Amino acid sequence: MKLEAKVAVVTGGARGNGLATAKLLAVEGADLVIADICEDMPTIPYSMSTLKTMEEAVETIKSTGRNAIGVKCDVRKTSDVEGMVKQALDRFGKVDILVNNAGNSSMMAVADMSEQEWDEVLDTHLKGTFLCCKYVVPHMINQHSGKVINISSVGGTRGFGLGAHYCAAKHGIIGFSKSLAMEVADHNVNVNVVCPGTVWTPMMQGIAAFFGLEDEEAKEQFLAGHLFKDREITPEDIGRAVLWLATEDTRCITGQCVVVDAGWTCRAP
Repeated sequence: MKLEAKVAVVTGGARGNGLATAKLLAVEGADLVIADICEDMPTIPYSMSTLKTMEEAVETIKSTGRNAIGVKCDVRKTSDVEGMVKQALDRFGKVDILVNNAGNSSMMAVADMSEQEWDEVLDTHLKGTFLCCKYVVPHMINQHSGKVINISSVGGTRGFGLGAHYCAAKHGIIGFSKSLAMEVADHNVNVNVVCPGTVWTPMMQGIAAFFGLEDEEAKEQFLAGHLFKDREITPEDIGRAVLWLATEDTRCITGQCVVVDAGWTCRAP
């Protein structure tokens, strides 16, 4: 197993891409800390994870034979992140892999967007990534090893209408990651980014439902730009990219973006 005796923290790990990633890391030998908000957010038009879904995620990881804990954590809050990292260290003694996956979205025009709607998306994605790195990376520096994988999006490489707050956050994650990679390279810490295309997660399903789109109709619209027409991107596809970046197979790769989008962004502008 490529991650034997490693400890991984996955934010937003109770469902969707986060849970798929956590399961793949566990199968390769890692023990897991699943961190998730477990409560709804006022401006996000769909239900978030719950304590029950997080408990189920932890049991799923344990069924692989690995150890796991679940921590209710709002990554926008310093106290929550600091407490989550403390629980990880108290339980496992170290953190080898940090996957900043926690995210959300809404869709609206900038002219109609409230400050709270902007903040809830920017703070979850970008401030959350910053805070988790702030409290985990010093421990990686002390142990002179670590892998940080931040989840951006194809929305971090381009823009799309009604998603200015989401795209701003995802662009920011890429810039943040490149800068952090330069800061910590001397300490044997790799920092990379995965940019998913459209994955039919609870987030995407919730946004489609908010606009009154039926499941299959919405999928057809959201997946229309894929060059691989017969390949729907799954959470496991995103998890496999994260897993690769978490292993020593990528020891000389840092400050880079891996795009998993079935070819969507390779078209010339």
